[in-house]
Amino acid sequence: MIDRKKLEEARRWGSGLERQRAALAASGAETGCAWVHGQRLRYAKLSGEGLPFLLCNGIGANLELALPLARQLKEAGVAPVILFDIPGVGGSPRGRLITGLAWYTRLAVGLMDALGLSGRFVVAGVSWGGTLAQRIARDYPDRVGGLVLMATSPGILMFPGRVSALLRMVTPQRYFSRRYMAENAATIYGGEMRLQPELAADFARTMRAPSTATYVQQLLSVATFSSLPWLRRIRCPALVMGGDDDPLIRPINLRILAALMRGSTLRIIPGGGHLFMVLRPELAAREISVFLETTKAGLSSLGPD
Repeated sequence: MIDRKKLEEARRWGSGLERQRAALAASGAETGCAWVHGQRLRYAKLSGEGLPFLLCNGIGANLELALPLARQLKEAGVAPVILFDIPGVGGSPRGRLITGLAWYTRLAVGLMDALGLSGRFVVAGVSWGGTLAQRIARDYPDRVGGLVLMATSPGILMFPGRVSALLRMVTPQRYFSRRYMAENAATIYGGEMRLQPELAADFARTMRAPSTATYVQQLLSVATFSSLPWLRRIRCPALVMGGDDDPLIRPINLRILAALMRGSTLRIIPGGGHLFMVLRPELAAREISVFLETTKAGLSSLGPD
């Protein structure tokens, strides 16, 4: 007997794939796949002539979810912008069984090299991608000319978010069921999702379910991560941003990040939730653009490529 609810869910996900293709086409991004350390990675690149901007996405998130911010960054003159799917997410096939942040770091920087961007770049990260961005800045100090951290923390040693949100984050169910996403978005993400619950449906339309094994790998990769012992050694200009209504990342974690990185800039977004950079991309892009413009002297003082 046909389960009509499951059939309808499958149809909606099918239409979601079409919306993902439409979003990519509308962005004007160059898309393709690159082989990096034996792993095929799908990427999107919005062209430009400035310092390359590598954007690392959140846990289980396909690159289309970050396109609203990427488009606004390009309009603000921050380009080229590079997005990518980690193995097992979006259009990148699953890779090795045992992974970790060190491996993801090698893949991210290797992708920049594969795209001919072998010089200095700005690395940015959202949530889980923020931990990856911190690791990239630590491991490749000669390559990273700027660091942008959004809705993220120093790792496992942090002030935890709300239990109700964290419990829903340990499962990728929101990626598999739009109904689950709609019912739980406000609890998980807060901010804009709480004030405008209809945004959850719009966000879900560009989601692509990750491999469950990959989701677990991503969780495990940060289970022992903490940047607290070495954040003070990061010398590139840094911007830390987050919302004051983020159930997952309390603002105090943002203040800790900013306090430990000398000369960093902190921006707390009033009413912002965990996905403020996607749901209010104009605001996020403006903050990033101003930061990069005001720190241009610091970026250039790092010397030639």
